[in-house]
Amino acid sequence: MELDGFTVAAQVGNFLLLLWLLKRFLYRPILEAMAARQQRIAAALAEAQAQAAAAEALRQDYLARQRDLAASRESWLIQAREEVAAQRQTWLAQARTEVDEARERWRAELEREQRDYRQTLQREAARRLLALTRRALHDLANAELEAHMASTLLARLQTLDRETRQTLARAARDGCVILTVFPLPEPQRRVLTTGLQQLLDPGLNPEFRTDPAASPGITLETPSQRLAWTLDSYLDGFAAELQTQVLSEGNSGA
Repeated sequence: MELDGFTVAAQVGNFLLLLWLLKRFLYRPILEAMAARQQRIAAALAEAQAQAAAAEALRQDYLARQRDLAASRESWLIQAREEVAAQRQTWLAQARTEVDEARERWRAELEREQRDYRQTLQREAARRLLALTRRALHDLANAELEAHMASTLLARLQTLDRETRQTLARAARDGCVILTVFPLPEPQRRVLTTGLQQLLDPGLNPEFRTDPAASPGITLETPSQRLAWTLDSYLDGFAAELQTQVLSEGNSGA
């Protein structure tokens, strides 16, 4: 087959036309599609990178929060331990205080009970001693003892102040009785009468009486006055002093 110039030119023209047609109607859409795809891929990559960056930022924020939380947790634990230790010390101090107060109350109560018990024993011992002494003195009392106590009565009258003796003398003018358990001997009566006349009133004439149920001793009685020196009055005074002494010793030991 022979090729002439026209044919070659026609073939070249057809080829060029085919290339133009392919470029215009086939390659351009393909290139545009490829460019659009590349743009989409680039956009997707950019979005993926942005999401990756955001994810990394979130991860870093999460890690930072974890570190902060761990630090806060450690701080909270330290603070909690310190508060627990402080509260424990407070409770221990309160417990020690309560124990000390309870011990002090118990000690004070024990001392009070011991003091009361000692006072009770002392009072009971004093009561029994006084009862025994009273009974013994009553058993030993006789006329001689009362005669001696008559002298004591005169001595007590001498110790009275002038105003008291004048009051007693005025009361004795309306009647004066000397009371004893045993009858006084006549000499003792005269001594007592003389002493009363000298101390109270020269015209005084006392009446002497006996009362077996009375306390051993001697009593001067008038309608409004009474002066006694008896075993019971003496022991009553002694009992009062003893009771005062017992209470004083108990209070001093408190």
